Formats: sequence, structure tokens, C-alpha cells
Amino acid sequence: MGDLPLESHWKWLVTPSVQNFVTSEELLRQINMEQDGELFRQVSYETLRLGMVGAIFLHHFAEVALERDAFARFNPTPTNKAQVRQLIANCAVDAAGNPRPDDHKVLGEAADAIKHAELTSPQIIHVPKTGRVIEIALTPPTIHLEGRPDGEAQVLIITNAGSRSLSAIMHNVVRGWNALLGLPLI
Repeated sequence: MGDLPLESHWKWLVTPSVQNFVTSEELLRQINMEQDGELFRQVSYETLRLGMVGAIFLHHFAEVALERDAFARFNPTPTNKAQVRQLIANCAVDAAGNPRPDDHKVLGEAADAIKHAELTSPQIIHVPKTGRVIEIALTPPTIHLEGRPDGEAQVLIITNAGSRSLSAIMHNVVRGWNALLGLPLI
């Protein structure tokens, strides 16, 4: 994928990964768990899988943007992943415009946990280093309350400080990319 232009990478890889997760999470909300427990279980696993894929693509887009010189017009121009991640952290906001500077980091830690099962880096500060990092829940998130209300199924990221809506975090990071590079909202 090294030759894929930045905008194409966003349009054909990142966007569908996030959209497929959001669509599946919405479908999960519509299924009555008590009337069709097996369908709920199947869609739950599919929603978790799609959330994992979306988290990985969205988090690692920072590396793609750096590799494609997307920040050449910036002064100073970021030259490493840490600087790019700081830029996106500075631009991530919730739907009301409130800053969410930790969201790209939380998303990245969840993506790393999904890929590696156990995290050993001292840079991991938000999610548990072992155990469950994302889950289907029927309870609202305990931090920022950007997710669904009590009783509605959703995917939550488990952090050391409480739980967050994966969908909300993804949208907050997408808004950051929109502000930073003008990429379309998802």
C-alpha cells in the first residue's frame, strides 16, 4: 500500500473500516437480545471484529500521512510518528467541539492491545496491559458519556480510568483528521 495516495487510503481503507463498524454497532442496537440471543451473539462478535479493524486502520493512518508527506506545508514540519500523533491529539474534538487530546492515544493503545494481546511498553498509560480492552456493553461509558444510554448495546474501550465509547473515540479522531488535513468526515 506504499504507493496508494493519502486521499485514496483514507477513502478506500480507513473510511469503510470505520463505517462498517458504526453500521454493525447500529445493527447490534436494533437486535432484541432476549428474543434472538444467537443473532445478538453473532452480530456482537462481528461488531467487535469490525471495531478492531477500524481502530487499527484509523490509528495507523498517522504513519501513512507521515510517509506520504501530508504535513509538508506545516511549519515546523513533523518528522516522526510522535510529532504527527501530537498534531492529531491537538485536533481531536468531540461532537460539541470539546478537546479530546487523549483519544488518538487511547485508540492506538486499544489497536496495539488487539494486535498483541499483552502490552509491555511503558508508553501504555490508558488501557490495561493484559486482559480485556474492548467489550460489548449494555451500559453507558463512564467517561465523557459520548456513547449510548443505559440498555443500548455498544462497544466500549476499557481504560484504567473507566470506559469510553469506541464509536465516539473514532469520530473524535476523524474530526481531528478533518481539521488537520481537510479529510472528509465519516
